[in-house]
Amino acid sequence: MMTINEIKKSILNSNTKKTIVFPEGREEKIVEVANKMQEEGLANIVLLFDSEDEIASNIHKDIETRVIKGNVDKEMLETILEIRKGRLEEAEAIELVQKRNYYGSLMMQLDRADGMVCGLNYTTADTLRPALQIIKTAPDYSIASSVFIMTKGDQNFLFTDCALNVDPNPKHLSDIAFMAAEFAKQLNVKTVETVMLSYSTAGSGAGPTVDKVAKAVDRLKGMENESMIFDGEMQFDSAFVKSVRDKKYPNCKLTKEIPDVFVFPDLNAGNIGYKIAQRLGGYEAAGPFILGLNKPVNDLSRGATVEDIYQTAIVTVFQSLCKGGK
Repeated sequence: MMTINEIKKSILNSNTKKTIVFPEGREEKIVEVANKMQEEGLANIVLLFDSEDEIASNIHKDIETRVIKGNVDKEMLETILEIRKGRLEEAEAIELVQKRNYYGSLMMQLDRADGMVCGLNYTTADTLRPALQIIKTAPDYSIASSVFIMTKGDQNFLFTDCALNVDPNPKHLSDIAFMAAEFAKQLNVKTVETVMLSYSTAGSGAGPTVDKVAKAVDRLKGMENESMIFDGEMQFDSAFVKSVRDKKYPNCKLTKEIPDVFVFPDLNAGNIGYKIAQRLGGYEAAGPFILGLNKPVNDLSRGATVEDIYQTAIVTVFQSLCKGGK
């Protein structure tokens, strides 16, 4: 599985330069990352502002800056009125197209940008709401989900969904697993092994959550192919340690020492799990990266560091290349 540095190299080797929009252009951390991305040739950058006096003097000369407050883009207005037909009055639409989070999503919908990074000041809901309303989920999925790239030494794997879906039903859980497996393939994993986590291993426990995971596993059987293998339900020790797995689940289809993707049954487990791995286990958690949208939109923690933002921007460029070809 590719590391963040390897993802960066693949972007630099691409023949296509993508455009990434940052709605929070007035933030110093965003400017620092935008300048670095532009200088390194990783993407074309667009920064959004409410007023001219927010534009910092140290912004790279090749970065495009846009002031959107008081400027109503006619094409964007027509687009959002069409998308939200019957649910949005023109006066409301005029307000929305002057909001940076909506403007960024509309740029992507109109092919003026290929990806968006947002969230230093916006909540996750405020980042994703316009994306879900305007860009929407990809045709094969009814939901978006999130994934973390977990790294420690030479170990590299994915945790999902640790940031978005509170209590996914079996269909949604199987979609979450499949989206993460697809992302692992994009990260150059030839045969992706995905484990569905639970407090039960192969029927050792019982309860509604176990049933939910088991139903998701059954649904995934029809989605498997030579390059994607799913199995479960499984406790974390069985999933993570092959010797334990061989003892507890001798008929398991997973053969790798450590699977490529770990799918948590709900947001409680996923959010707690990645933070335990990060804080107690010493794993670096890059993300969350949003999966399942027609174009990539990634949400920043409001406490994100410059390095966090930089990594998120790199993965956003990579996702846009995967969507639109290299």
